[in-house]
Amino acid sequence: MKRIRIIVILVANVFALTAWAQQTAPSAQEQIQQQLIDPAATGPARQLYRYLRDKVWGRQVLSGCQARWDYNTTDADGIYQRAGRYPAINIFDFQHFRQRNLNYMSPTAKAWHDAGGIVGFIWHWSVPISTDLSAKEGFAFYSPTGAQGRRGTLFSPRKAVQTGTPENRIINENLDTIVRYLLHYQAQGIPILWRPFHEAAGNSNRGGKAWFWWGNDGAEAFKQLYLYAQRYLMERGVHNLIYIWTSELDDDDWYPGDAYVDIVARDQYHVPTQHGSFKEQFDLLRRKYPTKMLALAECDCVPSAEAMAKDDARWLFVAPWTTPFVFSQQNDDAFWKQFLSERLILTRDEVNTALNYSLSINKESGVYAKGERAVVSCQADEVPMDSLLVRVSYNNKVCREFRILPSTMQFTVLEQALDSTCAVSVELKERTGRPEAIGYVVAPEGFRAGYEEPADLMAYWDNQKKQLKALSMQVKTTPLTVPQHFEGRYTCEDVEINCLGPAPVRAYMAKPVGAKKKSLPIIILCRAAGVSGNWCRCSVGECVGNAALGNGALSLDINAHGMLNGQSDDYYRMLEGGLLRNYYEHNAADRETYYFRGMYLRLLRAIEYMAQQPEWDGRRILVIGESQGGGQAVAAAGLDPRVSAIVLNVPAMQDLGGARKGRLSGWPQPIEHHPNLGGAMLDATLPYFDGALLIRHTNAEIYCEMGLIDTTCPPSSVWASLNNALGKKTVNCVPYRTHSWPAGAQRKPWEERYLHPREAFIDNYLK
Repeated sequence: MKRIRIIVILVANVFALTAWAQQTAPSAQEQIQQQLIDPAATGPARQLYRYLRDKVWGRQVLSGCQARWDYNTTDADGIYQRAGRYPAINIFDFQHFRQRNLNYMSPTAKAWHDAGGIVGFIWHWSVPISTDLSAKEGFAFYSPTGAQGRRGTLFSPRKAVQTGTPENRIINENLDTIVRYLLHYQAQGIPILWRPFHEAAGNSNRGGKAWFWWGNDGAEAFKQLYLYAQRYLMERGVHNLIYIWTSELDDDDWYPGDAYVDIVARDQYHVPTQHGSFKEQFDLLRRKYPTKMLALAECDCVPSAEAMAKDDARWLFVAPWTTPFVFSQQNDDAFWKQFLSERLILTRDEVNTALNYSLSINKESGVYAKGERAVVSCQADEVPMDSLLVRVSYNNKVCREFRILPSTMQFTVLEQALDSTCAVSVELKERTGRPEAIGYVVAPEGFRAGYEEPADLMAYWDNQKKQLKALSMQVKTTPLTVPQHFEGRYTCEDVEINCLGPAPVRAYMAKPVGAKKKSLPIIILCRAAGVSGNWCRCSVGECVGNAALGNGALSLDINAHGMLNGQSDDYYRMLEGGLLRNYYEHNAADRETYYFRGMYLRLLRAIEYMAQQPEWDGRRILVIGESQGGGQAVAAAGLDPRVSAIVLNVPAMQDLGGARKGRLSGWPQPIEHHPNLGGAMLDATLPYFDGALLIRHTNAEIYCEMGLIDTTCPPSSVWASLNNALGKKTVNCVPYRTHSWPAGAQRKPWEERYLHPREAFIDNYLK
């Protein structure tokens, strides 16, 4: 029985111990070999090794599990069902490579890789049992000693590497099969943690014998076999492997050598009752192999994160063996949930082997003239090791794809000059990882709306407004409590106003206390698309905050749907899944019942109510909105001449007919989303709600921001609308912005260059 030494350490501050351990990690990390032992290793393999060495080793531990003896993710799926997260590594097995009904070229490994996981392979390499090396008695990978009641094989590894022997013919044939599989994965860009001939020594150095046939002839024969197989794979073009050798601790004479091993692993069983770190084994291997990362490639009871951190025994990865160990009394559901939630442990969703890329263009505004040369450049945090896919879209259609393999960290992605109006998006992507994109526009003044204006556009809306005016206005107000820092200075109330259509106007209205008649401008906030999100609902804090802008203002925060304000989350989720489910598609082929008719009428009713407030100065009505809110702001200006300024942030509902010009329409992209409706039916409705046509009927000042890689409200749709505007325009194009606000490293420069000036414009306009 193995003696277990228990050491109890009393530490006053556990965090101090953890910090000390992390501080010691880089010095140990610097000793690890810089490159893979295969000089021709593929880019993905080199990049995975670099990730393991520079970002994981000594800092965190990758979680892993085995396949159930062949080519599956059964245990990984089981872990996900128990813990809600996948392990980072799935280790497949070539054991059943002879079975015709098992397709090792199926997309199982690629699906795991594409989901962010790391792929591993072991090989329980079975060879003939029969002494004449025929298949008549079956196959085995165990030696007679390791077979434990089953039949083992005396297959000779010494003869296996001797040219012309039957053993050599057999292993060459077997290797050819595995080469075919490995090259298939290599072509898909999948690097592999490759652990062949594991546990080779067995008990050979402890008075026993080897457990597997590859140890039948002792240490020297094993090493020759290991090197033979390694050369065989490399000579046939297999270069996507990271080679792992498994140590039995007392098997120094079985080690192939530093030049032939990338990672040293340990398989440890028979410690079923404790989640210890195996510190003694870790430290022993670290002393023996200081230039190699160390992995716990198999175990029964999984080490806990706490034990590994406390003992400074951070294995590169830990992977319990499959049944009966992976889901055992010790590795129960509660353990897996806790283990995969620890900061030390990396799960599949946390694996990030990709480099960081930052795209830029040679013109900060993102706006180019015809024939002007646009240059898209990239700065990577390291030299890429694999080719990068470049996708170039013109007016939101991918038209070019090519690969580049840069030799420096800073490189040119695309350089071109266009002679026609176009919105260009350039996307850069590794085989795995998140794509980076940037966009620009060429001669945007050339964008024209997809729809022509109907001759009766304004007559239609005049009739709607006439019906609205004929409906006697009835208002219900309910006082609301304002945030404490506004108390005594501002009031706020919940407002409900009857309206044409299926719902009344519902909004919050705030104003300064004691404001004089005709002293205040009006500011109206229109909400973005959705139903249950916080951004879709009126906010007392925002409404009162807007009333405090400038020198004070009459502030209205209107929800787009006329739904009740201040309700529980369940109320809004119920609407989102029921009455307002996909509301933007409702009745798109009927202008009298199209959903946006009611939305626009509620907005017009709200403006009329605000204009009746005695404090309004009679001159300024500013409407602001993002996305769907921006579309409402355009409609407000186009349909009510009292609106004097609008602030648009990635505005929706512009150029609804863009698809008729061969480009993407503005949200909600009804033509694209209603292929079942006849084109004539849509064309008879959509122009009456298209901001690109309504904007022609306002002289309001416009302040607009658009994202040049926005596919929800594409820049072509926004420009098609702005080009019809008559009033003063301030247009900001953000080359790196999608439909959402920029995040990460882009957030601060965006705030300084775009957000703060927009806020200043609003504040100054209201003064």
